[in-house]
Amino acid sequence: MRKMDWKKEWFEIKPHHIVVACTSKPDYEMNRQILLENDHGTFVVLEGYHCSCYDFDDTEWEAIEYTNEELKILSNAEYNKNDKFWEQVRQHI
Repeated sequence: MRKMDWKKEWFEIKPHHIVVACTSKPDYEMNRQILLENDHGTFVVLEGYHCSCYDFDDTEWEAIEYTNEELKILSNAEYNKNDKFWEQVRQHI
């Protein structure tokens, strides 16, 4: 696991990189989580949050790179059992 600057390291996200995407219900504060898979077999989780006065285009995204094994452990963690995003990640891996 390592925190990364996805804008510098990915350059451009293409549709085939997106494995899972989940957005919270429309509300005053919203979040979006995206699982990306690069061409080298590692995964990146992008997470962004915004309040109603902004949009996701104005969001500062946090990116963390994981190996397949790290994703399995994280997605199966007790605190992620009922999370929609991590449920989709479990189905993928």
